[in-house]
Amino acid sequence: MAELKNYREVGIFDLMSAPLNPIGAFDAEQFKKDVRDLLEKKADEKFLAVDLTGLDFVYSDAYNAYLQFHEEMSNRGGMFALLTNNNIIVDGLKKAGLNKKLKIFASEEDMMSFSLHAQAPAPTVEPEMPAAVASQNVPSAATAVDETTTAAPVGRSTGPHRRFTKSFNAIVKDDKDKKKGLDVPFDEEPSSARTVIVVILLLLIAVGATLAFFYIK
Repeated sequence: MAELKNYREVGIFDLMSAPLNPIGAFDAEQFKKDVRDLLEKKADEKFLAVDLTGLDFVYSDAYNAYLQFHEEMSNRGGMFALLTNNNIIVDGLKKAGLNKKLKIFASEEDMMSFSLHAQAPAPTVEPEMPAAVASQNVPSAATAVDETTTAAPVGRSTGPHRRFTKSFNAIVKDDKDKKKGLDVPFDEEPSSARTVIVVILLLLIAVGATLAFFYIK
């Protein structure tokens, strides 16, 4: 004889039937026992839910059981959920603040839709490649050197950010090194002292010649 199960699979959830006490209310103690029996059979259980369809209300002891298994499923990396479309039960859960912790589904279709999204693989995001940054040591297309010209010496980093007004080899000589005069064959002009000496010698020669003329006469 096949073993009867008090739960059915809906998407990723094992949806358990709500156990009832003799007066037709939710039996929290029996529910705890049923969950424990299920967890012993399925040690990897992560997504668990209870079907409250047909119930008009639940007591506070049921709330405590829901919170207990919510914490346990969360520690397993899963979820504990409730299935109900009864406004009285939903309002009671909201007043107790359980709607902020427990997932509440209004129908099995909602559970299936949630399951499909939970099982869908996450989209692969391609890593964004950083934008290429032009090196300052590489001349741009506008300043590229013609292949026919002589290449720059290896090891000297030059680029469009380097600007020179004069070549390093074009060193301007001091003005004192320039030749004076208009293309004369002399390297330098006679100084004023030499000019005076020449003038004095000429005068002496003239005076000597004059005296010699009178003397001979």
